[in-house]
Amino acid sequence: MSSIEEKLWEYIDGTCTAAEREAVEKLIADNDIYRQKYEELLAFNKAISADIELDEPMMAFTYNVMDAIRTDYAMQHPLKTRVNKTLIWVIGGLFTVILLLAFVIFLTSLSWQTDVNMHANDLHFMIFKGGDVWQAFLFFDTILLLFVLNRFLRNRISHQQS
Repeated sequence: MSSIEEKLWEYIDGTCTAAEREAVEKLIADNDIYRQKYEELLAFNKAISADIELDEPMMAFTYNVMDAIRTDYAMQHPLKTRVNKTLIWVIGGLFTVILLLAFVIFLTSLSWQTDVNMHANDLHFMIFKGGDVWQAFLFFDTILLLFVLNRFLRNRISHQQS
């Protein structure tokens, strides 16, 4: 775009300063090239203004754009729960201590004096005599231990593959 057109468009749009406006008006009045170009641009501006009908985009277009934005944002900021690793280690250590304590109680409650005729079915341990609470606790700890072991091994394998 030439400087003539730029000056004239600024004059038509009303974006020029007062001094520039006076200079352009003087050029239009004195110069035939400026006057002819001004009339062309003014006619073009009126034609465009009359013919333009702004259509709204379809709802599907708007939905697709918003969905693309959501997907892009989700890829950049994946949802992750933030879990404090120290808390996980404290809970794991607590369960380990409780399991070791249960094992020590189990070993101290054994009767080390046995008859030759005693069968393995006759062994009754104090921990398991106590009731279902200990059994449920040990079952829960076993499941938790298997879960932690599974998670550890999966992380180890994924780090080795990458």
